[in-house]
Amino acid sequence: MKRRERIIVLLKRQALWARLDILGRSQNWLAREIGISRGYLSTLINDGRAPSGRIRRRMQEVLGVEDFDELFALERHDDRP
Repeated sequence: MKRRERIIVLLKRQALWARLDILGRSQNWLAREIGISRGYLSTLINDGRAPSGRIRRRMQEVLGVEDFDELFALERHDDRP
């Protein structure tokens, strides 16, 4: 059987905190600005859940980050039956 590789995009937690610190903003502010709940943002940050493309784009826009790799990392996973 053929293996499939999945690529998951994860938020770089330390980079996010550093950017919020530079901007003088909070996690609650970011959640409001990108249009998600504080709880969901907390899940993305602390539980390693992959943010959708829309959320990634909004985060970059709101935080003023042009380089995808500054805030996000790609993680590869093998899907084995």
